[in-house]
Amino acid sequence: MLAVKFHHLRALVHRPFLCLPLLQMNNQSFMNLLIQDKERISQAESICVHEAQQTAHLLHNVVDERSLVHDFPWWQMISCLICASSILFVAESFYGNNNSSESGESSSQSLREDAATCLKVFEALSVNSAAAKKAADILQGLSRMRRSSEEGMITVRAQC
Repeated sequence: MLAVKFHHLRALVHRPFLCLPLLQMNNQSFMNLLIQDKERISQAESICVHEAQQTAHLLHNVVDERSLVHDFPWWQMISCLICASSILFVAESFYGNNNSSESGESSSQSLREDAATCLKVFEALSVNSAAAKKAADILQGLSRMRRSSEEGMITVRAQC
Protein backbone atom coordinates (compact mmCIF):
# COMPACT_ATOMS: atom_id res chain seq x y z
CA MET A 1 0.00 0.00 0.00
CA LEU A 2 2.95 2.30 0.66
CA ALA A 3 4.03 1.95 -2.98
CA VAL A 4 0.49 2.76 -4.17
CA LYS A 5 0.47 5.91 -2.03
CA PHE A 6 3.95 6.90 -3.24
CA HIS A 7 3.01 6.68 -6.92
CA HIS A 8 -0.33 8.34 -6.21
CA LEU A 9 1.32 11.36 -4.58
CA ARG A 10 3.83 11.75 -7.42
CA ALA A 11 1.01 11.58 -9.96
CA LEU A 12 -0.98 14.18 -8.02
CA VAL A 13 1.98 16.56 -7.77
CA HIS A 14 2.46 16.49 -11.55
CA ARG A 15 -1.20 16.21 -12.57
CA PRO A 16 -1.73 19.98 -13.09
CA PHE A 17 0.61 19.71 -16.08
CA LEU A 18 -1.35 16.93 -17.79
CA CYS A 19 -2.59 18.36 -21.12
CA LEU A 20 -1.82 21.90 -19.94
CA PRO A 21 -0.60 23.19 -23.32
CA LEU A 22 -3.53 21.55 -25.05
CA LEU A 23 -6.06 23.00 -22.62
CA GLN A 24 -4.54 26.49 -22.77
CA MET A 25 -4.11 26.54 -26.54
CA ASN A 26 -6.45 29.52 -26.99
CA ASN A 27 -4.89 31.54 -24.17
CA GLN A 28 -2.02 33.13 -26.10
CA SER A 29 -0.48 35.06 -23.20
CA PHE A 30 -0.38 31.91 -21.07
CA MET A 31 0.98 29.88 -23.99
CA ASN A 32 3.84 32.36 -24.30
CA LEU A 33 4.76 31.57 -20.69
CA LEU A 34 4.38 27.83 -21.24
CA ILE A 35 6.73 27.88 -24.21
CA GLN A 36 9.52 29.17 -21.98
CA ASP A 37 9.29 26.03 -19.81
CA LYS A 38 8.17 23.58 -22.48
CA GLU A 39 10.70 20.89 -21.52
CA ARG A 40 9.87 21.01 -17.81
CA ILE A 41 6.13 20.90 -18.52
CA SER A 42 6.59 17.95 -20.86
CA GLN A 43 8.69 16.18 -18.25
CA ALA A 44 6.08 16.79 -15.52
CA GLU A 45 3.39 15.46 -17.85
CA SER A 46 5.43 12.31 -18.51
CA ILE A 47 6.04 11.79 -14.79
CA CYS A 48 2.31 12.10 -14.11
CA VAL A 49 1.42 9.44 -16.69
CA HIS A 50 4.30 7.20 -15.63
CA GLU A 51 3.26 7.30 -11.98
CA ALA A 52 -0.35 6.48 -12.87
CA GLN A 53 0.93 3.51 -14.85
CA GLN A 54 3.10 2.40 -11.94
CA THR A 55 0.04 2.45 -9.70
CA ALA A 56 -1.75 0.15 -12.16
CA HIS A 57 1.33 -2.07 -12.52
CA LEU A 58 1.35 -2.72 -8.78
CA LEU A 59 -2.02 -4.37 -9.21
CA HIS A 60 -0.82 -6.75 -11.94
CA ASN A 61 0.66 -8.93 -9.19
CA VAL A 62 -2.64 -9.47 -7.40
CA VAL A 63 -3.33 -13.19 -7.65
CA ASP A 64 -7.11 -13.14 -7.34
CA GLU A 65 -10.03 -11.00 -6.21
CA ARG A 66 -10.13 -12.63 -2.80
CA SER A 67 -6.53 -11.69 -2.00
CA LEU A 68 -7.26 -8.15 -3.19
CA VAL A 69 -10.30 -7.75 -0.97
CA HIS A 70 -8.74 -9.42 2.08
CA ASP A 71 -5.04 -8.56 1.86
CA PHE A 72 -5.17 -4.88 0.85
CA PRO A 73 -6.65 -1.90 2.67
CA TRP A 74 -8.91 -1.41 -0.36
CA TRP A 75 -10.87 1.47 1.17
CA GLN A 76 -7.66 3.51 1.05
CA MET A 77 -6.84 2.37 -2.48
CA ILE A 78 -10.01 3.65 -4.19
CA SER A 79 -8.98 7.31 -4.33
CA CYS A 80 -5.54 6.36 -5.65
CA LEU A 81 -7.07 4.23 -8.39
CA ILE A 82 -9.59 6.87 -9.38
CA CYS A 83 -6.72 9.31 -9.83
CA ALA A 84 -4.58 6.82 -11.77
CA SER A 85 -7.38 5.65 -14.02
CA SER A 86 -8.48 9.19 -14.86
CA ILE A 87 -4.90 10.14 -15.75
CA LEU A 88 -4.57 7.04 -17.92
CA PHE A 89 -7.85 7.76 -19.66
CA VAL A 90 -6.88 11.37 -20.41
CA ALA A 91 -3.38 10.38 -21.52
CA GLU A 92 -4.72 7.73 -23.88
CA SER A 93 -7.36 10.06 -25.28
CA PHE A 94 -5.05 12.99 -25.95
CA TYR A 95 -1.55 11.58 -26.27
CA GLY A 96 -1.77 7.82 -26.76
CA ASN A 97 -1.70 7.91 -30.54
CA ASN A 98 1.21 10.35 -30.66
CA ASN A 99 3.55 8.56 -28.27
CA SER A 100 5.63 5.54 -29.11
CA SER A 101 7.05 2.86 -26.88
CA GLU A 102 10.37 3.12 -28.69
CA SER A 103 10.91 6.62 -27.34
CA GLY A 104 10.28 5.41 -23.80
CA GLU A 105 6.83 6.91 -23.65
CA SER A 106 3.57 5.04 -23.26
CA SER A 107 1.72 3.63 -26.20
CA SER A 108 -2.03 3.89 -26.53
CA GLN A 109 -2.33 0.14 -26.02
CA SER A 110 -0.33 0.09 -22.77
CA LEU A 111 -2.33 3.03 -21.40
CA ARG A 112 -5.56 1.21 -22.29
CA GLU A 113 -4.33 -2.00 -20.64
CA ASP A 114 -3.37 -0.17 -17.45
CA ALA A 115 -6.76 1.55 -17.33
CA ALA A 116 -8.39 -1.87 -17.82
CA THR A 117 -6.42 -3.16 -14.83
CA CYS A 118 -7.83 -0.34 -12.70
CA LEU A 119 -11.32 -1.15 -13.97
CA LYS A 120 -10.93 -4.84 -13.02
CA VAL A 121 -9.89 -3.84 -9.52
CA PHE A 122 -12.87 -1.49 -9.22
CA GLU A 123 -15.16 -4.29 -10.33
CA ALA A 124 -13.68 -6.64 -7.74
CA LEU A 125 -13.98 -4.04 -4.99
CA SER A 126 -17.51 -3.03 -5.99
CA VAL A 127 -18.88 -6.00 -4.05
CA ASN A 128 -17.97 -4.25 -0.78
CA SER A 129 -17.84 -0.61 -1.86
CA ALA A 130 -20.37 1.73 -3.42
CA ALA A 131 -17.52 4.13 -4.30
CA ALA A 132 -15.71 1.41 -6.26
CA LYS A 133 -18.98 0.54 -8.03
CA LYS A 134 -19.47 4.19 -9.05
CA ALA A 135 -15.85 4.44 -10.22
CA ALA A 136 -16.28 1.28 -12.31
CA ASP A 137 -19.49 2.67 -13.83
CA ILE A 138 -17.76 5.96 -14.70
CA LEU A 139 -14.79 4.21 -16.34
CA GLN A 140 -17.08 1.87 -18.29
CA GLY A 141 -19.13 4.86 -19.47
CA LEU A 142 -16.02 6.77 -20.56
CA SER A 143 -14.73 3.71 -22.39
CA ARG A 144 -18.04 3.26 -24.23
CA MET A 145 -18.05 6.95 -25.13
CA ARG A 146 -14.49 6.76 -26.47
CA ARG A 147 -15.25 3.61 -28.49
CA SER A 148 -18.32 5.19 -30.05
CA SER A 149 -16.38 8.35 -30.97
CA GLU A 150 -13.57 6.21 -32.46
CA GLU A 151 -16.13 4.26 -34.50
CA GLY A 152 -17.62 7.55 -35.68
CA MET A 153 -14.17 8.78 -36.76
CA ILE A 154 -13.56 5.55 -38.67
CA THR A 155 -16.90 5.93 -40.45
CA VAL A 156 -16.13 9.52 -41.41
CA ARG A 157 -12.68 8.54 -42.72
CA ALA A 158 -14.19 5.68 -44.73
CA GLN A 159 -16.68 8.07 -46.33
CA CYS A 160 -13.90 10.48 -47.34
